[in-house]
Amino acid sequence: IVGHGYLAVDLFFVLSGFIMAYTYLAGFEARGMGAYAGFLGKRVARIMPLNIAVLLAIMAGGAISLAWIGRNIIYTSDHLLPDLLANILMLQGIGIGTNLNGPSWTISTEFVAYLLFPAFLWLMFHRQRVVAIVCFVLAMIVLAAFASQQPRLSLTEGGIALGLGRCFTQFITGLGAYRLYRARASFPWLGSDAVAFGAMGVSLVFLALRIDLLTVLPFPLLIASLAANQGRAARWLSLPFPYFLGVVSYSIYLIHNAFRPIELELLQYFHPAPVSLPVALALALVGSFSVVPVAWLAYRFIERPGRVMVRALLGGT
Repeated sequence: IVGHGYLAVDLFFVLSGFIMAYTYLAGFEARGMGAYAGFLGKRVARIMPLNIAVLLAIMAGGAISLAWIGRNIIYTSDHLLPDLLANILMLQGIGIGTNLNGPSWTISTEFVAYLLFPAFLWLMFHRQRVVAIVCFVLAMIVLAAFASQQPRLSLTEGGIALGLGRCFTQFITGLGAYRLYRARASFPWLGSDAVAFGAMGVSLVFLALRIDLLTVLPFPLLIASLAANQGRAARWLSLPFPYFLGVVSYSIYLIHNAFRPIELELLQYFHPAPVSLPVALALALVGSFSVVPVAWLAYRFIERPGRVMVRALLGGT
């Protein structure tokens, strides 16, 4: 299951489409393309400051590791300055430059989805419901076509095309999830615990079976159901710790990858011999939670003030 944790990226793409519609649809409905510049400005303010700060930290970490142990364990690059510029501009996900921070390919592809956001909105919130339904189904078919080219319907290997395909198709299904949520009065079953936990259970079963496509297909229903839920699922996810993890989730996502080589290097230095499975799992758990305090600091002192600063520079978008 842990080995297929990369499917959290697919959940993120669906959730992102839902949240973008939840937050910005009304503005586009009221102002049309007049809302576009403000939308892009807010997304730059949300994403760019932490991305740049983490890249600079990665550069420093690579230099320190090179000086300390004679090799760079943080990132790989043959053309550092062009690669750094491409990563700052979030171009690495579309094949421009080498990705210096593994997970950040998703924010690059996600920003392309932001550029196409008005077109996606027009399709998924068309007055003719059939247009939205056809687009939703086509997105599912395209995602299935990508997965069908790999063993066990996997969503891992496929390069830039698969990355963009995963992003666009699931962003669209996230918009579809919001359309369903907005019409929840017509679907009283949507917010029930049975639907929320049922969709979650289906995904977990196929995650345990390691079938990627069937794990992610329930995600739109899961997101819409959780958003509409006022029962046990909502109470659990509103508890302080899950809520806190949601607040710092972007910081966790961008910084966590650099922890792995550092902590593995430290472990192998102090304990060169293999460890038992229980010890390995305990170390993995400790390593995972070690990211959280640093993520909170990044959120508190970089992400949040950086967003305010960039919005001010862009004229208060």
